[in-house]
Amino acid sequence: SVRSPTFDRDHIALRIENMPKIKSRIQRSTNDFVDFAGATTVLETNIDTEECKKTGICSPSFPGIRVIKYSPNFKIDNTVFVAGVQGLWSSTDRGLTFKRKSGIPRALDEQCAKCNMTTTGWTGRDIVSLAFSPDFKDDDTMVAVSQTSSTRADKHKRYISVSTDSGGSWTDMIDKSWIVDHKFWTSAVITDGPNSTAGLTVVGTMSSLGHWREEDKIKYDQIYVNQAGEAPYNNVTWSPLSYEKKVNPPFEQGGFSGYGAVVLPTGEYAAFLWSGGMIIGTVRRDTAKMNHLRKYATP
Repeated sequence: SVRSPTFDRDHIALRIENMPKIKSRIQRSTNDFVDFAGATTVLETNIDTEECKKTGICSPSFPGIRVIKYSPNFKIDNTVFVAGVQGLWSSTDRGLTFKRKSGIPRALDEQCAKCNMTTTGWTGRDIVSLAFSPDFKDDDTMVAVSQTSSTRADKHKRYISVSTDSGGSWTDMIDKSWIVDHKFWTSAVITDGPNSTAGLTVVGTMSSLGHWREEDKIKYDQIYVNQAGEAPYNNVTWSPLSYEKKVNPPFEQGGFSGYGAVVLPTGEYAAFLWSGGMIIGTVRRDTAKMNHLRKYATP
């Protein structure tokens, strides 16, 4: 379960219960799910047959939920976001009720391996992660990593998208110099918001795991930053971060684990390594460098 930022006072916790090919749901508890009686279902993501017939928007074969994120301003705005195969939902009453807020649409030329549009009408991507701007309460900015679909064939086709209206709409952060728009992104976080001196700074980890070729010189995850591109951020330049040489060789052995990337309260970026340990440093968007880099062992 995921506890609220004010758990010590309200004891609110949310959890995901996925039932493949049937439905997914969010349950809410105010006693940390000590017993079933204390759990309430506050969201089910399957769309029933009648609604499908009326609207043409039908549930995909796996309507899974992947993400629960409390607003950084939860103490004041009472907002919670959940996301997954069917897009983004939000609650403004501390998780008591949810409404679908948006989806991230596929690009016009984006190919989906097993999407039968004649039977499902489902055009949105599968959202796998969400992250907020450090100044979210003022700039309403968040980023998402999404994949073309939840099928195995599409899971490596991922995009980083940004929203500046609290998840109401999304823009793909595309580097036009790349041959294909998608990459195997494993995470995306915001170290500086759009109103900061540095400008919107998104740091993403990209994996080549499972897609290596013999001729590839780099066979480990890399960290990228959007070094160029202004609002609406649909034409950016993704640049790999450079580091102090004295600590770089160990990274080549282990690579980064994007599934453990976070922004600390200090504004520094932290990422775990596949080989063990973690690194912390300050990301500079203008120079595409990580300064004041430290490496720590982890249990």
